[in-house]
Amino acid sequence: MIVFTGGIGENDGEARAAICGGLAWIGVRLDEVRNRSANNPINDPASRCPVLVLASQEDEQIARHT
Repeated sequence: MIVFTGGIGENDGEARAAICGGLAWIGVRLDEVRNRSANNPINDPASRCPVLVLASQEDEQIARHT
C-alpha cells in the first residue's frame, strides 16, 4: 500500500502522479480522475497495490506539541 499524506501528498495530484509513474515498473497505476479529486482509492483497478490519500491533520499535531 502507498499512502500520500501531508500538504503535498494530500493536495498535489501532479506530484502523486509523478511518484507513482516512477513506480509503474512494479505495477503501480493511478486512476487519473480519482487522483485529481483525491477520491480514495486513487489507484487504477489494475494496479498491483492500493494507493490512498489520507489527511494528516498536521496543524492539530503542531498545536499539541506547542
